[in-house]
Amino acid sequence: MILKSLYTKIFRLAENVQFKKQMKFKTPSHIQEKLDIVYGKDEQSNRFDIYYPKNLEGQKLPTILNIHGGGYIAGKKENSAEYCRKLANKGYCVINMEYTLADKEGFPKPVYDAFDLFDYISKDEEIMSHIDYDNFFIAGDSAGGHIASSIANIQCNEDVKKEFNVSGGPKIKGLILNSPVFGVFRFGNFPILKKNFEKLVFGKYRGSKIQQYCHNFDILNKNFPPTITFSANNDFIRIHNSMFCKKAEALGLDVQSYNFVSGKHLSHDFIIFNTDGKEGQFALDKIDNFINNTMGNRLKKGVYKTKVNLSKKVKKEKRKETQQEMDLCLER
Repeated sequence: MILKSLYTKIFRLAENVQFKKQMKFKTPSHIQEKLDIVYGKDEQSNRFDIYYPKNLEGQKLPTILNIHGGGYIAGKKENSAEYCRKLANKGYCVINMEYTLADKEGFPKPVYDAFDLFDYISKDEEIMSHIDYDNFFIAGDSAGGHIASSIANIQCNEDVKKEFNVSGGPKIKGLILNSPVFGVFRFGNFPILKKNFEKLVFGKYRGSKIQQYCHNFDILNKNFPPTITFSANNDFIRIHNSMFCKKAEALGLDVQSYNFVSGKHLSHDFIIFNTDGKEGQFALDKIDNFINNTMGNRLKKGVYKTKVNLSKKVKKEKRKETQQEMDLCLER
């Protein structure tokens, strides 16, 4: 009980701080937005927003489903609103979903919520007029990245899909993950922490086979979609990104991973809450390139890990890439 209370307070405090930063942003006049569309039984938890450029009205656009973070217990879609607007501004249809938090029902309820959303939009002709189901991407940050990769695993692995007992939904063209979690923390040699954390996050699903399938490191296969990830040296869960890249290399997956190596402000989820900064702009451009290259079958094969340093202190003679990217050191 103490762990649950402390964990909840920490994440909801962080959420409130970040949400205040987002309040200043407004939707540009050239972006069409439709807010708080209810897609499921819970009118509070089962809602989504949709954004797309007004000048592309009536066209089916490459589509991004965005899933917010918050440690499974906190967060709201509004925290990612500015990030979604910036993606829509690049010519995409962006769906920003709310989902059931773990204090109501444990993980993977958000995964089931996503399939309810897929079912809803597939039956809505007006919404489907904007969505290209053949070019459907999922974005997620932190715990939202875990939800996104779980959906991808379901869609590329029939055994997993059967275990979750879901159907339908689009084929996932690619994943866009910021400071992602890929599996619920296991706490190593601290069984009490492990037990209590699993009770909090999984609820009624704790101890089930479903819980096993929620550790995506364990069930990745060669059909997993192309993925772009962003992390930073000061991101407290950056190890998840490193572990994913290692597993991806062994499976022969296509991954572009960017790790920001300078700046104390570059910590967990730094891109989502700093879209106007140079790091946010860099990431948005890379996401745009990733989507276009994936759709055009031009994405480089293999796992590419890139260290990114956008510090102003970088000397001119060290700038080997474009002036925009500044000091990129490519590792293979």
